Amino acid sequence: MSAATVIPHVVAPRVQANTYEGCRATHLGFKQRLSSSSPQIQKRGAPAPAPARGRFRSNLTTTVAASSNGAHPRIAAAVADAEQLMAAAGGVLGGGEARRVRFDVAQQHLDEDVHGSYGEFPLVGMMHLLEHPAVHAVLTAAEQGDIVAGAEGSIDDAESISRAAAFFQDCDGDDPDAACYPESTANPFQPSLVDVGSGAGRLVLAAATMRSWRSVAGIEASKTLAGLGHAAIAKLEQEGAVAKGVMRSIHADANLGGGEVDCFVDASCEYDPAGDGAGGALAEAASVLAGADIAIAYSTAFPSPDGLRLPELSAALSAVMRPGSLAITTDKWLVGRRFEFVDMVRIAGDDGPEDVIRAFIWRLTGAVPVSGAKQDVGGESGLRVVAGELEEIQREWMSDDDACSQNGDACVAMLGSLEEELAIMQDLRGGDTEGIPTLEVLS
Repeated sequence: MSAATVIPHVVAPRVQANTYEGCRATHLGFKQRLSSSSPQIQKRGAPAPAPARGRFRSNLTTTVAASSNGAHPRIAAAVADAEQLMAAAGGVLGGGEARRVRFDVAQQHLDEDVHGSYGEFPLVGMMHLLEHPAVHAVLTAAEQGDIVAGAEGSIDDAESISRAAAFFQDCDGDDPDAACYPESTANPFQPSLVDVGSGAGRLVLAAATMRSWRSVAGIEASKTLAGLGHAAIAKLEQEGAVAKGVMRSIHADANLGGGEVDCFVDASCEYDPAGDGAGGALAEAASVLAGADIAIAYSTAFPSPDGLRLPELSAALSAVMRPGSLAITTDKWLVGRRFEFVDMVRIAGDDGPEDVIRAFIWRLTGAVPVSGAKQDVGGESGLRVVAGELEEIQREWMSDDDACSQNGDACVAMLGSLEEELAIMQDLRGGDTEGIPTLEVLS
């Protein structure tokens, strides 16, 4: 066998037509297949330390529960506030049958081969992530304007726009009528969060109740789902339940073109995830990512060429996010020269001990490629920067099958979590190993 990490390609089972159970089961299937596909992991030159005999150990792993039952009273109260705000928004974000409706709407408007399968991140898990030491440090830096661990501190909307100016066709920072004219913000010294794949805006609304923000934006490829999020935000703003201008729901391809350029410029991209041939509001999406302190993607069911790495999303975030900011993905990895692995947080899902979400925290390092791009008339130079980042990632980070040799710490954390999960499965069956997959690590 060649010296390579074999990561099974995760293929979703076919979704049952028009059923909440089928869509939800499909999403859970992605997570279960990640831990039960019996991967043979062969590490080649991985910089991580050797695991302890019989167990993988990593000091870069945090475990939290995701159920509000038994949670710290403060966290339980924060989740209750989030649920109350969603109830006030009503529609698909309200109570009762709203969750089922969200899954049904998502199933009708998402292509699993393009967008992946719909799922919902636990609200308690979101609160725990915001309290993670590395995340907390970035949030504090934004509040204080400090330069911490390579961060640039808080930046106002003018600077975030300038970072993404290369995506705008009409960009004159001094012209109030220009598309990229800086927007005012009520909280200039507060952090900014972006939810990648935000659906109908559930996490956007929830996060808005958990602390003060400069902005909370969701980027969603489905125009229908993004529209539902936009309508919910507008309703809450009109009723005075939330401050105007803090929350946004953006219909756009979060991959910022995914390496394509010309067809997005002339709105002719046949396989555009946003569905309009032009990537939706690409410039607005690039702008909020450029100004983000934290970007989170519930990426468990995102399409991936090998079931683990996300080259297109990596290229987009690498192109525009500033150094010191954090990107968080679940069950899949960002790759490229700008991503430094920080920690893996295991979040218990809602379906028992076998339902585990692995959240990987990545720190952005180095210069922002798009900041050096010159504005052009067509606004396409930003797309070319993303294409250049993707070309490098495909060449340097995807040509080798051995993902572990590229990121040993992340690999040790993931393998340790998988082995412990398999041990839990065995314990639940009274020691019976029949039907339980094994995890083999070859030296």
